[in-house]
Amino acid sequence: MNRRFQLFVIYPLLTISMILWAYSYIWAKDALFFYNPLTVICARTIVSALIMFPVLLLMRKQLSIKLKHLPAFLLLAVFEPFLYFIGETTGLDKVDPASTSVIISTIPLFTPIAAFYFLKEKVSAWNIVGIILSLAGIAVMVFDNKMNIQVSVDGLLFLTLAVFAAIGYSVMIKRLPGNYSVFTIIFYQNIIGAILFLPLVFFREYQNIIAIGWVNDAVWSIVKLGIFASTLAFLFYMYALKFMNITKVNIFTNMIPVFTILIMWVVMGVAPEMRKAAGMIVVILGVFVSQVSINKKMNK
Repeated sequence: MNRRFQLFVIYPLLTISMILWAYSYIWAKDALFFYNPLTVICARTIVSALIMFPVLLLMRKQLSIKLKHLPAFLLLAVFEPFLYFIGETTGLDKVDPASTSVIISTIPLFTPIAAFYFLKEKVSAWNIVGIILSLAGIAVMVFDNKMNIQVSVDGLLFLTLAVFAAIGYSVMIKRLPGNYSVFTIIFYQNIIGAILFLPLVFFREYQNIIAIGWVNDAVWSIVKLGIFASTLAFLFYMYALKFMNITKVNIFTNMIPVFTILIMWVVMGVAPEMRKAAGMIVVILGVFVSQVSINKKMNK
C-alpha cells in the first residue's frame, strides 16, 4: 500500500472511527437512562439498515448476496452486532463510559493470536511493543495505587464478551469474499442483527417500551448511534481492513478510551485525573510505536 495513501487516508479514517465509537458510549449511556439495552441495540441496527438501503440504491452497490455466502454473513452478524452489542451495551449499563471504553480497547491484546491462528498473519516485534505500551497506559488509567479496579463484575463479564465478539467479527470480515462492498456488508450485518434482536425485544422489553413511550432525547441518542457509530464508523473501519491486517487496525481501538475521556472532559465537563492523563499519553505512544515498523517497510 502506498505510504501517502496510508498516512492521509487510512489513518485519518481509522481515527474518525475511534472518535465516533468513543462518542457512542456517551450516546448509549443517555439512551440507557430510559430504555433497556436490547431496545437500544435493536433500534440502532434498524436505523443503520434504513440508512444503508437507499445509499446502496443510489450508489448502485450490490444489494443481493449469493446463497453460498449467507452462512458467512450470518456468522458475521452473530459476532457483531448481536453478541458484541449485547456485551457492550449491557456492560455499559453497569459500568461508566470511560471504564467501558478502556476494557473494550483490550481487543488488540487478543487480536494477534486470532489473526495468526485463523488468518496466518505475521506479528512484528514492534506490534507487540506497541500493544504492551498501550495496555500499560490503559492499566495506569484503570487501576488505582493499590491495583484495585472499581467496576461491576457482571459488567466486566459482558464487556469481555464484547471484546471476543469484536475479534471474531474482524476475522470474519477478512474471510468474506472480496467482491462485496463495505456498504453491502454493513447493510446485511444490521438487517440480520435486527432480525436476531427483534424477538428478544418483543418478548422481554415490549411492555417496558410501551410504559416509557417516546422520549425525544433518548431517541435522538439512538439515531446518532445508528448513523455515526453503526454506519459511518463501521464503513471507515472496514475500509481500513481492506488495506491493513487486523492486528494493525485493531491497535487503534486503544485510542477509544483516550477520546472518551477527552469528550467527557470537553462536552460533559468531567476533567480527567492526572493519572488518567498520563495513561492517555502512554496509550498514544503505544499506537505510534506499533506503526513505526510498518512505515519503515513501506518506505523501502
